[in-house]
Amino acid sequence: MNILIFENNDDDFNHLTSCIKNYFTKENIDYHIHRCKNKEELLKTIQQYNLLFLDIELDEDNGIDLGMELKKSNHDCRIMITTNYAKYAIDGYKINADRYFIKPINQQEFNIEIDFVINKYNKDNIYFFDKNICNYKIYVKDIIYIEFINRKSVIHQINGKKIDTNCTLKYWYEKLNSLAFAYSYKAFLVNLEYVVALYKNDLKMINDDIVPLSRHYKKEFETKYLDFLQDTL
Repeated sequence: MNILIFENNDDDFNHLTSCIKNYFTKENIDYHIHRCKNKEELLKTIQQYNLLFLDIELDEDNGIDLGMELKKSNHDCRIMITTNYAKYAIDGYKINADRYFIKPINQQEFNIEIDFVINKYNKDNIYFFDKNICNYKIYVKDIIYIEFINRKSVIHQINGKKIDTNCTLKYWYEKLNSLAFAYSYKAFLVNLEYVVALYKNDLKMINDDIVPLSRHYKKEFETKYLDFLQDTL
């Protein structure tokens, strides 16, 4: 893991570094920490890093404004907000931050939160590659839902593209069940991360598609969805 820290206060930087060292040593994960010095360096090098710890209260820059600029760039770095004041943590929602840490950071809480972030990062880097299905990698994070229609499983992706496969929906379920996917209907396998609304008989997905929710699968789907939401808190 390549870790970038944008923090002006030396004491806070040293404390955060200690928390990171304790966690990654315990989990036996290789890591490298680099301290960011300015806005220009952050925007230029963000693609080189897996994790970013971004302080909201910087001397010359505003962490949230920097986060908004980062949203415009194409990067896969996970962003963690650090702040001295709980009232500022809510601002992290503006930049889709993965987690928010109130200083001084508690080691136990840090371990719990970073566990989630690392697991999410690993999931987002899972992909399938089979030339009989597609000539390029299919990343799990790019799949909104899979629909079985006309004897084909059609993968609906976050970029709007669709991939027709000759695989059964059961084939995809066996691969994706442990990665927060669930049947909403006998012909639909849904990525729970991209459900934005749950109604009586259907679901609304992040791309505004409406997916049916059958009575047969409803109870199991709702239970799995609630478990998923609880894990993300």
